[in-house]
Parts: sequence; structure tokens; C-alpha cells
Amino acid sequence: MKTAFKLDAYPRRPYPPLSDPPTTYFDQLPARVMARRPAPRALAGGAAWWALLPGALRTSLASVAVLGTFIASFWLGLGGPAAPTVSARAATAALDAVPQTELVAYLLRPSAHLDASDLARLVDARPGMAETFLRPSPTELNEALDSQAAEETQYL
Repeated sequence: MKTAFKLDAYPRRPYPPLSDPPTTYFDQLPARVMARRPAPRALAGGAAWWALLPGALRTSLASVAVLGTFIASFWLGLGGPAAPTVSARAATAALDAVPQTELVAYLLRPSAHLDASDLARLVDARPGMAETFLRPSPTELNEALDSQAAEETQYL
């Protein structure tokens, strides 16, 4: 079995106190740092002209190149294959193929979060189907009637 490690059981080495730097150390430091700096390397091939341009011009040319690439990719992307679109007639035909009872049962499920006013829009397309599902409460009827603006007194 291993014994537990205790740091206090090991003696510490004494560290020498810090001494002052030589008197000319800070005078010679910038020259020593600059002497270690690597020499600039020459650009290979035809890229030497790039280094001769001012920094602002190089930045603007790089920005124009990136922007041109973006515009070209966007422009060329428009001519690619379009997403398949479904015509309104095909969608209506597919919806007409669903039986009304199944459609109403789907819309009346608890997770649909529909109320009577949402289902009332179906009556515009197929009059007479409201008898199967549209049973508003008296409070819903009063709220719907109160929310409508009536300018003439004969409608009140």
C-alpha cells in the first residue's frame, strides 16, 4: 500500500534573493531586441508588387475581391436548380382528396390550438360543413358580435 504524500515531509530548497540588474542592462536592451528581429523576407514570384502598395490600397483591393466573390457566387447561384414548387391547384387537389371527417378530426385535436374563429374560415370554402364542428359558446358569440363595428343602429 502506498503511503500518503505529505509536502511538509520534504525539505525546501533555499532560493537566492533577487539581485539588481547590471547598470547598463536597460540601456542595451532595445538594441539587443532589435538585433534579434528577423530580416523581412522577399516575396516570391509576381507578388512583389503587392508589398509595394500602401496598406489602405491593399485593404481596399482585398475587400473588393471578397465582395466580388460574394456577388459572383450569389449571381451564379440564381441560375442553379430551383427548389421544387407546388402549385396552388395541386395543393388544393391534394387537400380535396382528404375526407372531410378526417380533416375536421385533425383540426379538432387538442394539440391543434384552434378555436371556433379559426375553423370558421373553412366555411367560406365549403358552406354547410359548419354543422359538424362549429358550436360556439354564448360568450364566444357575444365577444365576436361586440368586436364588430356597427355604425347603423338597425344592426344592434
